[in-house]
Amino acid sequence: MNTSSPRCPPRHVLTFVSFLFLAAVCGSLSLTRAANPKPPVLLSDANSTRAIALESVTLKAEPFPLTSTVKFSTDTRTRICIFAMSLELLTGEGANAFSADAQDGTGKLYPLRIEHAAQVPGFPGITMFIVRLADDMGDLGDVLLRLNLHGMASNRVRVAIGHMGGGPADDVGAIPTPAPATPPPADSPLVLDTFTGPATDAEAVRFLEQATWGPTPAEVAHIKAIGLRAYLDEQFNAPVLNSSKGSNYPDLTFPVDDQNTACPTSSPGDPNYNQNVCNRDQFSMYPLRRTYYTNALYGSDQLRQRVAFALHQILVVSGNSPLNRGSWMTMYLQALDRGAFGDYRTLLNEIALNPSMGEYLDMRVSTRISPNENWAREVLQLFSIGVNELNLDGTPKLDALGAPIPSYSQTTVNEFTRVFTGWNLNPVLIAPATNNWRDPMVPRGGTTHDTAAKTLLNGVSIPACSLSNTACAQADLTAALDNIFAHPNVGPFISKQLIQHLVTSNPSPAYVSRVATAFNNDCQGLYPLQGCTSARGNMKAVVQAILLDPEARGEVKTDPKYGKLREPAQYLINVLRAFNAKSFDKFANSDGVFDSISTVDFTGSLDQAIFLPPTVFSYFQPEYEVPGAGILGPAFGILSTATTLRRANNINTLIYTGVTANTSPTALSPDRPRGTSLDFTSLEALASEAGKTDDQRATNVANELNTLLLHNTMSDQMRASIVTAIKSIPTSDANFAHKRAQMAAYLVATSSQYDIQR
Repeated sequence: MNTSSPRCPPRHVLTFVSFLFLAAVCGSLSLTRAANPKPPVLLSDANSTRAIALESVTLKAEPFPLTSTVKFSTDTRTRICIFAMSLELLTGEGANAFSADAQDGTGKLYPLRIEHAAQVPGFPGITMFIVRLADDMGDLGDVLLRLNLHGMASNRVRVAIGHMGGGPADDVGAIPTPAPATPPPADSPLVLDTFTGPATDAEAVRFLEQATWGPTPAEVAHIKAIGLRAYLDEQFNAPVLNSSKGSNYPDLTFPVDDQNTACPTSSPGDPNYNQNVCNRDQFSMYPLRRTYYTNALYGSDQLRQRVAFALHQILVVSGNSPLNRGSWMTMYLQALDRGAFGDYRTLLNEIALNPSMGEYLDMRVSTRISPNENWAREVLQLFSIGVNELNLDGTPKLDALGAPIPSYSQTTVNEFTRVFTGWNLNPVLIAPATNNWRDPMVPRGGTTHDTAAKTLLNGVSIPACSLSNTACAQADLTAALDNIFAHPNVGPFISKQLIQHLVTSNPSPAYVSRVATAFNNDCQGLYPLQGCTSARGNMKAVVQAILLDPEARGEVKTDPKYGKLREPAQYLINVLRAFNAKSFDKFANSDGVFDSISTVDFTGSLDQAIFLPPTVFSYFQPEYEVPGAGILGPAFGILSTATTLRRANNINTLIYTGVTANTSPTALSPDRPRGTSLDFTSLEALASEAGKTDDQRATNVANELNTLLLHNTMSDQMRASIVTAIKSIPTSDANFAHKRAQMAAYLVATSSQYDIQR
């Protein structure tokens, strides 16, 4: 760690260290190592949980003023020095691996910015942190302050803001944590787990929550036996259903472009024809959604599917009109499947020339005399580099005044708009009256492409082109995508969003940096790929870096801002997979129909209608901040009072009713050919197990759900409540085992603890 600081110079630190250990109790502090990774320990005085803390410039003790008494810079907000030990850091990790927060007497949490971390000279086992008070902190009195590392929270210590006293009560079981009489040695670096051995139940469930559409008992047993690395290797090499396209999505038949012609009111000579069925199958997302859900429930390549769906939410195309044809969207979804484990530069090229994207963001109508900037703007803003210059760790670069530095300007957008002129659908028709929405777009030719010189990112220039207009369009597009892909923002910008979709909404900058390093070079990072070639944008390397990072791994995470709200699609599919979704009659697999054709539009009612994001900004935005919390929570952007209630109602429907099979509109092509139900056989067996007391049976049901759904983190209070609820259904009821299983599953699946993937 850096040992210099503009706000707490080393000479002051040395002075302070004497005070620190004189104030400490001369007795050793016993620390018990928790599950890997372990939590930090904040130092307090010898007789209470009051922190060892000083104002960073004056070195005065608490209570701390809100504004520093010494004007050190234009930002006069007070900084305080706090001290910690028992830190398990990766080699080279520093301040950007940590976060901090404080809670006041009302329960409000204030995120605190850590500006500096350094080992105390002469005491390598003690680390000093400089923490800036939050802007919205007033004269609060005592607050409880916490330090977080790799998703693990420290003990909480008392710090006085404005005045001493009041504030929240100490945490249950809190004890003083003074420095030991003998200064501790430097902490050993965190030793990376190879993940080649068997996994525990908790490790397997947590990993499967991140890497699949949800744990199943069979998958948990499999990953426990073979380990995480072997499972990743299996997933990277898992076959797909449509091998020629590298995707699970089948090739659909393209209807003629005119919907009235494709699906007339009647079809003489075909007694089974039904216009509603035709419109459903040819001019809606119905066939794609059925495939999506069926693959998610039963497909063997779970990791590819999770990553591809995350990419769909970054490289957005929506199937809303006029792209309401499943066949038109199929090529786009197939590209995402290929790109999930492919090369990001290749994916950018495929998406740029995808006919659906060409229609969605208007590139196919953009010409030299009538340019359209939509694709040019969004490929920069949303698909590659973002609006501000970034450090490798995803934090914004700042100018001399502390303001973010824009990564491009309107002039840049204008230049890229000129680059992307002169493209349209391949003119070779698929069939009569059927435009080519299957093959990549091609240059129009003529004079439709702007062949003049252009200036791109970082001052790179494309000279005026003297080739044919067609060749110039292709050469300019290649140069532009190369220019975008080479920008240093791409690694951190894309890596952070993938972390948010798979693991946690608030990754530490250090975590982002490690994944971005793997994006930039697949031979670098914590877990380089075997056979790596120093390639940039290798998505296998990125995915592996995300899932094996210390901030992702471990049996439990205690940082309060760690994790992510299960977005509607994930929430629904997680429950379906956990309880072995079957057809309504339980004799086959579910038909995968959960949208508006179903009795309930499950994800649509929760504002995530699959493949129909409302805007190019997706279903929700990655930088959405939870109101009043000061932390990111992207999926909270579509969580409201109404959708919260619908989440519970949807799970109630699945658990207690299921989705009935349907023969309408015709027996030959029903909307819901098999329907869906959940299977509670294993829970019912526990609920009625012979030789057990009623309390034991109820407890065993709760424990089974705790293992499968909560990776053994269920609180004692929650378990007691569930056991009581289970036992409220009397054994005299002829169907008590089934009813108890349903009730227990519903209570856990609708709990706030399950809502958040941690």
